Amino acid sequence: MVRVYQEIVDEAMALKPLLRERARDAEIARKMPKETVQDYINSGVLKSLQPKKYGGHQADWETMLSVIMALAQGDASQAWVAAVYSVHVLDVTMYPEQAQQEVWGKNPDQLVVSGVAPSGKGDRTDDGVIVSGRWGFVSGVAHGNWAELGFMMPHEKTGELTHHLCLVPAECLDIEDTWHVMGIVGSGSCHVSVKDVLVPHHRIITRTEQRQGTAPGTTSHEDKIYQTPYLTVPPSVLASVVVGAAEGALEEYLEFTKTRSQRNTAVAERESMQLRVAESSAEIDLARVLLLRIAEEASVGMREFGHLSVERRARMRRDTAYACTLSKRAVERLFEASGAHGLYLNETFQRQYRDVKAASNHIAIGWDRCGGTYGRVALGLEPGPDEI
Repeated sequence: MVRVYQEIVDEAMALKPLLRERARDAEIARKMPKETVQDYINSGVLKSLQPKKYGGHQADWETMLSVIMALAQGDASQAWVAAVYSVHVLDVTMYPEQAQQEVWGKNPDQLVVSGVAPSGKGDRTDDGVIVSGRWGFVSGVAHGNWAELGFMMPHEKTGELTHHLCLVPAECLDIEDTWHVMGIVGSGSCHVSVKDVLVPHHRIITRTEQRQGTAPGTTSHEDKIYQTPYLTVPPSVLASVVVGAAEGALEEYLEFTKTRSQRNTAVAERESMQLRVAESSAEIDLARVLLLRIAEEASVGMREFGHLSVERRARMRRDTAYACTLSKRAVERLFEASGAHGLYLNETFQRQYRDVKAASNHIAIGWDRCGGTYGRVALGLEPGPDEI
């Protein structure tokens, strides 16, 4: 049975109406309002997994996903930023303890953003690594305190060109206003660049260590949840935005459809409308179940056994993407029957529709990649690099 820290989820549900009120303003500004940032910090909803010794709840993956789905029912863009901030807690715990202290030691409310694609380059020096590059899709960067950036550099031992990650203070970033998009508009997922930033050695790990859950910082925590392989649950945190937004879209659709009429006949009386609602609600419910199963299996698997099999990790990838597929299918079915009401830009439903479609486009939760990974493993093949 899935269990969550209900008080944290309740805090997220309390923010739902506020996020919905601010959704239009966030979309116009193309970034999350400062008020939402402060509400997130005050409520503690970003700290589901943050270690207790650094001011967090140290709860479980089920709680984090439940929190993000609750927020996304209010507004997907602001929930997307919450998902990014929340999941990067795992990233920070994978760095040596000195780096964790630098991020959280004086202020446990620090917000971490990322551009993990290997879009930069690094050059080793005696004091660390000089990093330069440009990264896209850095969600929530307007309010971030730290950034995790990906870059290529020869491996220290093998000399092979290797994908590395580093932590840099946000003041090192040059933010470019590039986020002009059709969905998840309020996430402010702009481009950033850095030039010749010196990063000390303790703030650098490899992507492979992160992906496998074997990075140096994992040994500084007794709780094995911090050894969670990165491509298992973290993509599901993003998928939680898709599912939560679909739940919000269904809720909105039911409200305005109850009062709609055509030629003096209530639209809700049509059997075709009732069937659309039934099928879409079933798909959205199943999407939630899939994500919470991933979260529960990861929390239990890591804490009780310290590992997750390749087969299970591949299934988690499959189910993450399929939850998004179900959510898109459900909202598309409702949108087809929303009439002209569903077209107005000042209405919530059309934004939820666009957000579900747009958020699902993230490469980490897309069906083609994740479904293919599962198919390879199920057929006895290697999953491929950077897939599990």
